[in-house]
Amino acid sequence: MKRKKDFTAYKKHPLCGGSFINWIKLVISNGGIDSQYIPRALSVAQESLLTIPLRILDQVKFGKKIEDLSLEFSPIFIVGYWRSGTTYLLNFFAQDKNLGYISSLQGFRGSEIFLSSSELAKRWTDEDFNRKRISDNIIMSANFPCEEEFALANSSSYSFYLGFYFPKNITKIFEINVLFKGLDEKEKNEWKKVYERLIKKITLSAEGKSLVLKNPLNTARIPILLEMFPEAKFLHIYRNPYKVYASTNQLFKRLIKAMGFQNVNEPDIEKNIILFYQQMMRKFLDDKKMIKPENLVEIKYEDFIGNEMAELKRIYTNLNISGFAEAEYEFKKSLEYQKNYQVNQYVLDQEKIDTIAKEWKFALEEWQYSLPDDISIFEKVEKPG
Repeated sequence: MKRKKDFTAYKKHPLCGGSFINWIKLVISNGGIDSQYIPRALSVAQESLLTIPLRILDQVKFGKKIEDLSLEFSPIFIVGYWRSGTTYLLNFFAQDKNLGYISSLQGFRGSEIFLSSSELAKRWTDEDFNRKRISDNIIMSANFPCEEEFALANSSSYSFYLGFYFPKNITKIFEINVLFKGLDEKEKNEWKKVYERLIKKITLSAEGKSLVLKNPLNTARIPILLEMFPEAKFLHIYRNPYKVYASTNQLFKRLIKAMGFQNVNEPDIEKNIILFYQQMMRKFLDDKKMIKPENLVEIKYEDFIGNEMAELKRIYTNLNISGFAEAEYEFKKSLEYQKNYQVNQYVLDQEKIDTIAKEWKFALEEWQYSLPDDISIFEKVEKPG
């Protein structure tokens, strides 16, 4: 029997582009590696050692420039829980030549060397990621928009995505790196320092343009982001919670399978998806009052689909982002390119539907959602004896 190809496997782990010292610290602080993942771990160790000279070169050539860079523009943050349409939205903004974004080569394997060794970083990233994205059927490449959360994991312990690499510790990682639970001001300031350095690095590469940053974790980081960027603009996109759960469940399991160094039970993953949504979205609903009204736009995913051009124009107008007319042609080209994209079909069992109805009731009521007709209900069959 022909074995089905494992489409979730990357050629190289994202941490292959990170610091060797950071890698060792991560392994020690997150409970080590399960035996079956030793080959994957050795690959990370080997690659991170081999790239030490390149990271030194990057620091020597650009360290002072990054430190001295003054951010002229506040970022535009796209927020929303995983699988709410954040990537689809970002892909449009990435077509606007007046804006910058973090690319896959800057977020994954080339994250520590892309300023001094951009061609090498691009080649590595194309080799590693020129395939369908784990969460859907979108083809990835070196220039594909990315989340800065991956780059944070390569240089520090301040990224939630370490939870996909060390899933036994994912709840603690979430509490520390997303909710900042139990951290004092010194520790929060260290997170700010690491994050700001990354933003400056991307800005330097983007020749000073205003950045559009898409990151689901930032949905729960509004207060600390406003401390850093008081005039930042926020674009929040939300989607039917039932579909969000079904798609995120698929995403988390695939990411952990493709990138993890530890085994974890599927029920634990499912429980955390429920928990993370509760805490992130409740926090956002409380914290969004801190954002100036003129700096926040909220958009319903279901309203965006099929009305992309009108909604993009509304976003540009309400957030006072210049350049819509210049970018309109590219937006239409992107829309045409994606018109044949096939969305995933979702199945939930009645138990999950009941759990979502109970635990995410606040969101269902906030945005007036109910169980959609196009989600199939899977009936569990009890095994005899």
